[in-house]
Amino acid sequence: MPLYRYQAIDKRGRSLIGLMPAHDEFNLQSRLKDLGLWLTEAAMERANPYGSTIVRRAELNWSKLRGKRLRRELIDFCTLISFLIRSGMPLVKALEVAGEDCAEPRFREVIAGVRAHIESGLELHEALQRYPGVFTPHFVSVVRAGVISSKLPETLQNLKAYLEWVNQVIADVRQATLYPAIVLTTVVGFIGFLFTYIIPKFAELLDKLHVHEPPLTQIVLAVSAAATASWWLWLPLLLLLAVGVPVARRCSPQFARATDRIKLRLPVFGPLNLMLALSRFSHNLAILYQSGIPILEALQLCQHGLIGNTYVEAAVRQAATDVKSGSTISEAMHRHPVFSAMLVRMVSMGESTGRLDEALVNVADYYNDIIPRRIKALFTVLEPALMLTLIFLVGTVALAIYLPIISLMGSIR
Repeated sequence: MPLYRYQAIDKRGRSLIGLMPAHDEFNLQSRLKDLGLWLTEAAMERANPYGSTIVRRAELNWSKLRGKRLRRELIDFCTLISFLIRSGMPLVKALEVAGEDCAEPRFREVIAGVRAHIESGLELHEALQRYPGVFTPHFVSVVRAGVISSKLPETLQNLKAYLEWVNQVIADVRQATLYPAIVLTTVVGFIGFLFTYIIPKFAELLDKLHVHEPPLTQIVLAVSAAATASWWLWLPLLLLLAVGVPVARRCSPQFARATDRIKLRLPVFGPLNLMLALSRFSHNLAILYQSGIPILEALQLCQHGLIGNTYVEAAVRQAATDVKSGSTISEAMHRHPVFSAMLVRMVSMGESTGRLDEALVNVADYYNDIIPRRIKALFTVLEPALMLTLIFLVGTVALAIYLPIISLMGSIR
């Protein structure tokens, strides 16, 4: 459908300029007339508005604003639009106010584009769908359900609560991992400096003095010699792993599923990773189901990056297939050990009482309460463990250095 740049006059005689898709000028005139505008001039801008420069430029600019900043803008957007609609303001006017209130110019451009699409006759969820780099399929589907059920303000509040929860979980994890990450980086850097610079100097001194080397000293010197001789091999290998694993995860779904399965089987972090994945699953399924989306469609949407673990997403996909074949949700989940017994019982109870949404919300609340405590408990143990590891390594190297010195002093006496 072509895109026209038009100039029109409203009921008060004011001149307006804008963009609108239309089949031809007659169709453009008809659309503007429905909006209370009279067309005065029109010129075709381009052939495809939804693959146009405007949308692509917005997507390109928005690539610089992701993660926490993106969630913060979406939270403010949901809060303001929900409040304005509840106050009785029309959606187009609410979007105009939201654009004026937005301090981020890139997001303001997106809001202006959404408003233009709605003015051209699209529904809100259809307009949001034109910006996939900003509004995820999950976000669009929930908004669509809110529009269909005439519960858009409540739906936007649910999305706001979910985005705030995601922010809180990420903040808790980062806060808990900051100190251990600093300590671990320091330990690795210190060990690398020790074994590649300090110990080789000491080994040269021992060779010149022809001092007898105890077994511990021989082991430390051998490790240092191996690290010094092969640094050109293991350093690029570490860099290759750091860069290659994320690339391989994006290129190969099988590799991503295998690495996510390993994450769930780690000795200490595995149960925590599983809790985080099931918590995301419960939150998203509850929001989608509460918004009026059918359970099969909700399970389908949960498979596209909303859980954060492709192995769990594969289990959800198999459960959705079982539900489509006639099984209940709890029976389908029970066949896959990745779903916890508590989650299966709560879903079964929700199905029997007809309150599945409340059961899923209760599961999400349970994980909200237990995950922060598990994170704090885990890293409370990890911090002293890292310190003890550092003390052990430093003590071992110090002992390996002092033993030959003590032997040399004995020989002198």
